[in-house]
Amino acid sequence: MLNLLTVNDILFALCFAAFITWAITIMADFIAEKKAPDLETVIKKCYDMFPMDILQFHGEIYKRGMNIRLVTRGNKIFEGKFLGLNSDNMICLMTKGFIIAQSLKNVEEMEVLEQED
Repeated sequence: MLNLLTVNDILFALCFAAFITWAITIMADFIAEKKAPDLETVIKKCYDMFPMDILQFHGEIYKRGMNIRLVTRGNKIFEGKFLGLNSDNMICLMTKGFIIAQSLKNVEEMEVLEQED
């Protein structure tokens, strides 16, 4: 004969499922936090890969840390913090979501943006 579930069985299953869900969420957050690179470490690596902190482009001087906008030959626009330049004439820029390396030969325009307060 079939055994029917009691109210206590259902409540126990509900509480157990909630606990398991909570535990998995906590572990997933912990693992994601450990895998996410530290922003300072990423910026340090960019400084190492792009060691020149001053760029001269079309008569203007750009220094590491300046917020700039650059327009490429393909009309792509990037805005972000200038992180450096390397000996291959590649510029490194940190935007809100990405770190971008772009060859200077593909850059048509560059300008300094207003500093954010």
